[in-house]
Amino acid sequence: MNKKSDSILDASITLLLDHGMKGVTMDDISEQANVSKVTIYKYFTDKDTLYKEVCKRIIAGQSSALRCILESNRPLAWKFGSYVKCICDFTDSRLLWLCGELKHFNDRLAGEYADYMDIQTKALSHLVDEGFRSGMIRRNLDQRQVFHLINMGLVYYQQNEEYRRNVRSDSSLQTSILDFFMQGIFVDACLMMGDKATVL
Repeated sequence: MNKKSDSILDASITLLLDHGMKGVTMDDISEQANVSKVTIYKYFTDKDTLYKEVCKRIIAGQSSALRCILESNRPLAWKFGSYVKCICDFTDSRLLWLCGELKHFNDRLAGEYADYMDIQTKALSHLVDEGFRSGMIRRNLDQRQVFHLINMGLVYYQQNEEYRRNVRSDSSLQTSILDFFMQGIFVDACLMMGDKATVL
């Protein structure tokens, strides 16, 4: 990929987020990217191929962000908070939604989407494992239950638009959710809470 193909992908993402799958034409993408349709077809043989690359680009970016968090030398509390924020920001940006739409448009993308969800799950599993090893998570809890409790909360956030709206707009709801998770799971809730804005 080069700058022109990148600008075509970026233009496609912007338009698809704004207008949805049915509201975007190749002419729209050409105008948004400031390139001719001939140039688009030089890099992407058809709309199907273009949309496949859009989905791959989005997923690659998010997967890379999660890997950077896991590989960071920062404290585990920071990693947990950054992981949750990364998942929530990806959902709030509607990029996760767009990947889901593209997956329905092109069956070949189902595998890409499933691979990303697997990366998201494995990243959380790694953090929970590290939390138990370091003694940050209460030892009287079952490791699988802790993982599923956190994962279910994130998946629900990803899948329920009304819940997302409520969480984003109601600071007392944010606080009660954080209190529930942090005090029930982590040994040092104050350390994990840190700046609440970091988590949600």
